[in-house]
Amino acid sequence: MKKKNSFQILFILGGTLTIIGAVAQLFKTNYAPFDFAIGAAILIFIQVKITLDSWNVVMRQQRLARIGLFSSLLLALAGYFMFSGSNLWVVAVLIYALSSFFLSFRGN
Repeated sequence: MKKKNSFQILFILGGTLTIIGAVAQLFKTNYAPFDFAIGAAILIFIQVKITLDSWNVVMRQQRLARIGLFSSLLLALAGYFMFSGSNLWVVAVLIYALSSFFLSFRGN
């Protein structure tokens, strides 16, 4: 129970840092890519852990976990675009958000 609770806290922390970084990037602050990258790294770590934990479950759950992993890697790409100064980070975050929205309904 404690392990699940700590992953929920990490997920909330990663999501919060990612949102703060994305909003701060809209206002062109200097620390925005760093906040976004730290939050994205936390979310990617959680998704890797979920993918590895779904190794011995039903094939459908494995497939959904792998789709979630690949979509969370879009956050790393968005962080790269933030550091490079390109506005393509918005597209990567949008694709991540849409795929996460889709997976939230397909996961149960």
